[in-house]
Amino acid sequence: MKKSIIYSSILLFFAGIFFVTNDAIINYLSQTDVKFYHFIFYGIPIYLCFPLYLFFNGTLKKNIKCTNYFPPIFRGFLNIPLPFIAFITLEQIKLPEFTTLNMTAPLMGTIFAIFLLNEKLNLLTYISLFIGFLGVLFVIQPGFENFNIYYLIVLIGVLLITITTFIVNKYNHVTTNIGYFLYGGFFVHFISIPLFLMNPLKVTLFEFILISTAALFINSAMFFATTAFKIAQKHYASVFSLVYLQVLWSSLVGIFIFNEYMNLYAYIGAIFIVLSGIVSLPSQIKQLKEAN
Repeated sequence: MKKSIIYSSILLFFAGIFFVTNDAIINYLSQTDVKFYHFIFYGIPIYLCFPLYLFFNGTLKKNIKCTNYFPPIFRGFLNIPLPFIAFITLEQIKLPEFTTLNMTAPLMGTIFAIFLLNEKLNLLTYISLFIGFLGVLFVIQPGFENFNIYYLIVLIGVLLITITTFIVNKYNHVTTNIGYFLYGGFFVHFISIPLFLMNPLKVTLFEFILISTAALFINSAMFFATTAFKIAQKHYASVFSLVYLQVLWSSLVGIFIFNEYMNLYAYIGAIFIVLSGIVSLPSQIKQLKEAN
């Protein structure tokens, strides 16, 4: 159990960096003629590398076998709208805002953990979540200066993401983490093919490199996150607190790449968010002691 929590935390830490890198590239491409289905279509070769590797080493069949096919397939369908949501919202809002809104996921995850997973949380977990949410409030400064419908669309995406992670954690026994990863990406990549054929686009070499890089990062992030939530088992909410650190990465990318600066309150919020991730670590240690 101790190793599973440590591994989950490390995987989520790197997944957060990879997710933000992918979002940053989408943020750039959303201002061009590249649509979400062009982005996914050109990323297919990167996605196929993993199943092809499994096929040639003879382990593909073992990893896509399920005792119950509904959870991974249903989760795969839930992933379909996520790239579309990312593209249309990043056209209208800044990257730090997009990432910050996504940080409502741990709160949703906690609700799922309490009512659907019957997970018993300790005081430090609640404190970590509260500090993280307080940081989010400082960043967004309630009411948002120029509120628009796209904030709500992001929250719909957050709900879908939370449900997909819940499925992996709840039904961790029906297939392998690789199986969840493969089913999770199959449908969204498959749907992109007819959409691309209806509106093809020849991208530049630079755009292709960006898309391939993003595909590598997002597939790695999805695999890391899927593995983390699968092995987290009864520590779903505690591990989920670590995703608050994405706001820090997003803020740094916004400043140094997109020249998007936040005000003083937002930086105070970022400090709270980092603190929430730090508090989540002793929370996990406490859960380990309680489990033993």
